[in-house]
Amino acid sequence: MNTALHGRLVLWVAGVALAIELVAVAALPASAGPLVDPNTLTPPPPPGAECNQTGNFIICQTFFDEPSLVNEPAFELSCGTVYETSNVHREGIRWYSLEGLLLKRFVREDAQGTLSLSDTGEGPTVRVFAHDNWTDIYTTPGDEESASTTSHGVGLRIIAPGSGGAIYAGITLPEGTHHGTPLRRDLFTGEDIAPEADAMLCEALQP
Repeated sequence: MNTALHGRLVLWVAGVALAIELVAVAALPASAGPLVDPNTLTPPPPPGAECNQTGNFIICQTFFDEPSLVNEPAFELSCGTVYETSNVHREGIRWYSLEGLLLKRFVREDAQGTLSLSDTGEGPTVRVFAHDNWTDIYTTPGDEESASTTSHGVGLRIIAPGSGGAIYAGITLPEGTHHGTPLRRDLFTGEDIAPEADAMLCEALQP
């Protein structure tokens, strides 16, 4: 996934965890077993993960903060270059087999930021944020390329004065079927920003 909110404008799909996984996250500290070296797992979890052998699994608690962006060029609109200021935080849990192969991963993500046509952040801005989750099931244990992903939540919310902005939310199933908000799914996908999105953002960002 792209480190910038532009990645969400072109690639984001929304996601929320299954209730059973949320229970597992909350219960882990009380039931944690012997520590396991994260570097012995395939693939290894992000730096800073804490992994424990628990029953028939090795379970890792993970967290990750993307480097904050401050007035970074993000993408082009018909009215100029858009600059992004944003923060992204993720927390997760990973299930590995006792042989150390990744079986399942749950990630919860919170992102927030602003977009501007100024490289100093001056002038009008629009707020963008996301609160989404996704679950990856690995059909081939240990192989990240074999992930089957279910995601839901608020994948993208744009607050733009005048137009009211836009929201992309709901659930996206592994085969790509999406159920959720009526906003056209292709509004922020592909190589270029869709005309509707271009017009909305330019109107909100120009003085």
